[in-house]
Amino acid sequence: MKNNLPAAILEKYFKGECNEIEIAEIYSWYDSFDSLSDDISHLSENEQELFKQLMLNNILDDIGYAEKDKVHSLNKIKQNRAKIIYWATSIAAMLLIGLFINYKTNNSFNVPTTPKPQPALTNKIVVTNMTNTIKKIVLSDGSKVWLSPNSKLTYLKLFAAHSRRVSMTGEAFFEVTKDAKRPFSIYSDNVVTKVWGTSFRIRAYKNELTKVSVVTGKVSVSVLAQVKSTADFENVKADVKQQLMLTPDQEAIYNKKSNSLQKKQEITDPSISIWKNTSISFDNTPMPEVFRILSKQFKVTISSTDSKINSDYLNADFTDESLPSIMEIIKKSLNVTYKVKDNQFILESN
Repeated sequence: MKNNLPAAILEKYFKGECNEIEIAEIYSWYDSFDSLSDDISHLSENEQELFKQLMLNNILDDIGYAEKDKVHSLNKIKQNRAKIIYWATSIAAMLLIGLFINYKTNNSFNVPTTPKPQPALTNKIVVTNMTNTIKKIVLSDGSKVWLSPNSKLTYLKLFAAHSRRVSMTGEAFFEVTKDAKRPFSIYSDNVVTKVWGTSFRIRAYKNELTKVSVVTGKVSVSVLAQVKSTADFENVKADVKQQLMLTPDQEAIYNKKSNSLQKKQEITDPSISIWKNTSISFDNTPMPEVFRILSKQFKVTISSTDSKINSDYLNADFTDESLPSIMEIIKKSLNVTYKVKDNQFILESN
């Protein structure tokens, strides 16, 4: 493989510590695969872009979970962190090329979270989550977006020099990396949420009230004087009709008919609890007991009808983690998946 990228740069990228030059180097590395004529050159430009995005997400996920090596099933062999990093930087690309071509040949390649091509703006990526799980997306600045089922996020592969802008529909939870020089703005219908470094949830489903709920930090929520198209979010000019400031446990509700915001001093929706970080550990704990404890902690229902999962044990130290983050770690540790519907999380074997 040509132009092998050092593991250290990938780790810095995941932590949000890369500068613009290093970020450009990462994408240049991915672009270098265009020269592999025997592998992906026969694919269309849009399919090659999809391949590169899949490879990026896969590598970032594995590096992230390598850092969680204190968490594992007692019935599984814990992976060696150094080997994961080596695999991520030296082998992942070729494996994914083979998988991609295999799926392509069998006409069964179906990726639920597929970046939709944008011919005019190659820097723009659209991810639609058509799965039953919450999808984690890591942006170029290190910010994390947890995209709920039936939701869509549009963002730039590389943010502008003085701003970070994305748009969304559906539901997403944002953990924004601090950057004093570049504010982070989310466009959802006629509502603009602006932050500098904090965590919050936005619900912006069609034909429903838009809600912005703050977990940590401080955000401003604005209503534009005229309804704007979120498709061109990077070029929207501020024409603010109303603006509110929100602090933790406060919520703004947008009424599209009146084009106005209402501030709630307290979030009454219990589902926000899954996004509040907690610290909890398990020592040789049966999975049914793990489910019971997590369900009580996050005010949801977590369960499994799979006897293989229910007979397993968990040894884990979760420090300052939200429930979706914990579920992602459990997925990797036990080689399982889960479905989410309302306040129910149901685990299944892969």
